Parts: sequence; C-alpha cells; structure tokens
Amino acid sequence: MKSKLKLLKDIAEFLNEETDLKTMLDGALRELIDHTEFDTGWIFFINDEGEHELAAHYRLPPSLKKRDCHYLDDGSCWCVRAYHKGQLRTATNIFVCSRLEKAQLEFPGENKGITHHATMPLISGSESYGLLNVASPDREEFDKDELALLESVAFQIGSTLKRIELTAKEKESVVIKERQRLARDLHDSVNQMLFSIGITSHAAKSLSDAEKIDDALTSIENTSKHAMKEMKALIWQLKPIGLENGILHAIESYSELIGVKVNIELEGFYSISDAAEIELYRIIQESLNNVMKHSGVKEADVKMTVRDKKLYTTVTDRGAGFDLRNKRATSYGFGNMRERIRKLGGELDIDTGIDEGTVVRITVPIEE
Repeated sequence: MKSKLKLLKDIAEFLNEETDLKTMLDGALRELIDHTEFDTGWIFFINDEGEHELAAHYRLPPSLKKRDCHYLDDGSCWCVRAYHKGQLRTATNIFVCSRLEKAQLEFPGENKGITHHATMPLISGSESYGLLNVASPDREEFDKDELALLESVAFQIGSTLKRIELTAKEKESVVIKERQRLARDLHDSVNQMLFSIGITSHAAKSLSDAEKIDDALTSIENTSKHAMKEMKALIWQLKPIGLENGILHAIESYSELIGVKVNIELEGFYSISDAAEIELYRIIQESLNNVMKHSGVKEADVKMTVRDKKLYTTVTDRGAGFDLRNKRATSYGFGNMRERIRKLGGELDIDTGIDEGTVVRITVPIEE
C-alpha cells in the first residue's frame, strides 16, 4: 500500500495529464481504492435540481451491480439530499445508507459485508460537482486520517473537473468564433457572388441581342467559378487538407487554391507534435488569407528557420499594409492567431504600416 504522500502525488500527476472526463474519474477512483484500505467507491454528479447521475464506480459489491447498478442510479438518499441543501462540505461518515440497505434486503449476503460508507463533495472554489463515496467490508466508520485522505483526493478531482470544464468552454468559444468568421466570409464573398449571378441571369431573360446574352452567360460562368473557388477555400479552412504530406506541401496547395503565389524557404530540420503543426499551419493560413483579401498583391514569402530550439516563421508581403492602431483592422483574424500561438507557448509579432507591406513573425518552441 502506498504512503498517503506518494498516493496523493501519483493521483495529482495522473489528473494533471488527463483531459477526458470518464478516463479521469475511472483512473482516480481506481488509484484511490487500489492503494488504500477502502474496498470500493463510486462517484455521483449532482445537478442544480438535486438530480444525481452515477458518473463512475470501482469494485462494487455484487448487490450494487445488480440490474445495471439500479440501487445507485435510482431514487435519492440522505447524502445526495444533504449535498443539494449545502450541508456537506467535509468528509463525513454516513451511518444510514438507504441504497446499501435496499440492496441487502433484495440480495441478502451479496453486499460483501459493506453496510456503511463515507462521503465527500467534489469541490473547486465555489463550484460543487457531486460526491465521492467509499466503503469497506465490516467498517461502520473511518478514522480522521482516512477522511482527510478522502478530502484531499476529492479536492484534486474537483479541481480537475473545473479545469476540464473551463477547457471545454474555451474550445466551444473558439468554435463559435470560427463559425461566425466563416459565416461572415460566406456572406461577404460567396453569398454576394450568388446574388450577382441571380441578378445577371434574371436580366438575361429579357435580352434579345445574342452578343449581350453571350456576355451575360460569360459573366455568370466567371462569377460561378470564383464562387466555387471561394467555397473550396472555406472548406479547406475547416479541415487542413494536405498536412499528411507536410506543412510545406499544405502551404503550397492552399496558396495555389486562393491565388497567392508563395515563395517558401526552409532552413534546418524541426520536430513538433501533429497538434502543434496544425496550429502553426492555421496561423500561416490566416496570414495568407490576409494577403489575398487585404494586401492588394498576390505574392508572399514564407520563411521557416530552426535556431536555438525554436522554429521561426515569417510571412511577408509587399502590399498595402495597414495601421496597427486600427482595432477594426486587427479585430478577429489576428486575435484568433494570437490565441493559437498562446496554446503553443510561442510568440506572434506583426510589423506593418500603411503602404509598407506586412511581416507576420511566428516563434514556436520545438522538440530536440
């Protein structure tokens, strides 16, 4: 059996690395039960209405497993009600458990000697998520040291639940912003071109001059091709097609799609994770989008240099540039780029001015 300090350290290290909710709960509960005198445990999530959900369990006695954990899933009990009323703030011995009593009555002898349990709320600051319950055969109560250990583990789990919750909200916010940007791009480009096609085709119905009809059809053809090109570029932004062949190939393919000639130069060799490479590619992609939409030129230079355990990337154009003090000009696109670079633990710098072109400098740490 591990010492209390060793156990808490191991659980903390596990929780710090875990991002999946189910895996986190199962792993923390298993570590606690396997390395203490506790014999079984289960975790309830409890919502604001006092309704509970069995979120995890480990080594339950046969009676509690019956009918798909019916006695843990169904109905309320004293500890759930006390939690909902805000009466549980510390680890507590529960001397009457209706769930264990009902299971014992229906399946005599299948509780494996478990008649009582201890409980501790899962808390992080002012947030409460549910309860961590543990039990052992032939134990009616647990001593102060065991309850203190239970509190420590419950606080660790509560903090991890808060972290996972905040991470999920952050991801959701990024997705919403990305959808808003794509919707805006669809409205500003494809939607306007489709509107133009509609107007032109309607006007063509009333034309009798063959030459004018031919001009109208040519206009419709060219506009539809442009709309298709814009749509493909937006779809590409949803999924980084081409990265399986390396970031350089993806940059070349995307720049060709949006009509920007790109000159790529790579100095040295680098190694970064797939997730980091996707984020870096997205930043470069956004920079090339800005060249295509705002610079007034159709050419850019992308240079990637490996030096001092860092990958330095610059995206340079010799176009119109812009005023960095203009918040409208730097609102969403660069904000999104800065958020991505923050995730990579890197740096982003923009050097530009009216009629001075633009240089986007990206620095990310790399592996040996």
